[in-house]
Amino acid sequence: MRALASIAAAVLALTAAPALAADLEPETLRVEVLPDGPRDHWVWVGDLGAQHNPDTRAVLVDADTGKMLGMLSTGFWSSGVLPQRSTGNIVALETYFEKGTRGARHDYVTVYDPRTLLPLHEIEVPPRRMTALVQTRMAGMTDDDRFLAITNFTPKQSVSIVDLGENRFVEEVDTPGCGQIYPMDARRLFLICGDGGIKVLTLDDSGKVTGQKDGKAFFDPFEDPVIVHAARIGHDWLFVSFNGDIYQLDASGAEVTLRTKWSLLSDSERKKGWRTGGYQPLAIGRRDGRLYALMRKGPESTYEEPGDEVWVYDIAAKKRVAKFDLANPTLAIEVSQDEKPIVYAASMQPVIPYWSLAVLSVLGKIGDILDLVKPALDVYDAHAGTHLRTVDHVASFATSLQQP
Repeated sequence: MRALASIAAAVLALTAAPALAADLEPETLRVEVLPDGPRDHWVWVGDLGAQHNPDTRAVLVDADTGKMLGMLSTGFWSSGVLPQRSTGNIVALETYFEKGTRGARHDYVTVYDPRTLLPLHEIEVPPRRMTALVQTRMAGMTDDDRFLAITNFTPKQSVSIVDLGENRFVEEVDTPGCGQIYPMDARRLFLICGDGGIKVLTLDDSGKVTGQKDGKAFFDPFEDPVIVHAARIGHDWLFVSFNGDIYQLDASGAEVTLRTKWSLLSDSERKKGWRTGGYQPLAIGRRDGRLYALMRKGPESTYEEPGDEVWVYDIAAKKRVAKFDLANPTLAIEVSQDEKPIVYAASMQPVIPYWSLAVLSVLGKIGDILDLVKPALDVYDAHAGTHLRTVDHVASFATSLQQP
């Protein structure tokens, strides 16, 4: 009887299927559009893709709601995205190989629509861009958003110039011993050189490099090297050194000069081993002139390991005005630029208790750290330092943050 009942049920289902299918409306394919409204607390999270390097990604998150708004697939070894302020377009540096993981290499500057996240332009550039995965400043745009400069390393150092107004590659110029890109104004940018000096590049209105001017060293690369990630306020660029000193450069004139040097640390804090940590350790709130520094305690060799505190400084007074603890070990920080700023923190949230991590470390039983933590985006009130929320599952390995 059970067999007959099963057969009858199957026959009934088969005969009813056409009728049910006829009642279903066919789904219409469409392109989703990002919502209108304030974007003050949106942030791009750069996903290094430690377990999927051929498909690094950039994820757009609304930090107020914790909602993922969109994602870009940015090919091999992406170093994050650059927002084009004048248009809202998103610019990404991408690398692909003709046979997936091998074959001829192609590098592109891809420009994406800010509402649909669909590609607008794809500009091929020499396949030599520097893929320093966890470092920022591998590329930069002139202040008018017209030209993009890209650091190349083969190991010869050079810079590729792209015209984002006409969507074309302009030229590649040699910059021996100098790399990373720091914009100065609409037609000038500077690079850091291995001897601690500065190289200023000047472009004409077609994007051609018409001049290279070398400046004197502003730090000693042997005694106290600086971290290439730097934060900008106005015409000033702030670099932090391994010893915790801030080198504040003035890029407003014909040359880049050292405006001032000051320390994040007291003598006692330096003796205790405090220093900046993570891959993106500095952020600046331009409204109130506050510098946010991601801090940790440890020997010099740990300068890229996660930080666990944020120290806040008044840049004009060169004085610390606040500090707060972080909910999770953090690799990168950024701050919003609105009237009620928040601090974004790309963190590594442990999936087991902290004491378990310590025990496993002592016993030498820790294998792949990515099996023991999950990347997250922590959000803090920038003024009060209070932890507002944690957004889980934003990336597989988040290493950079960028405001749209």
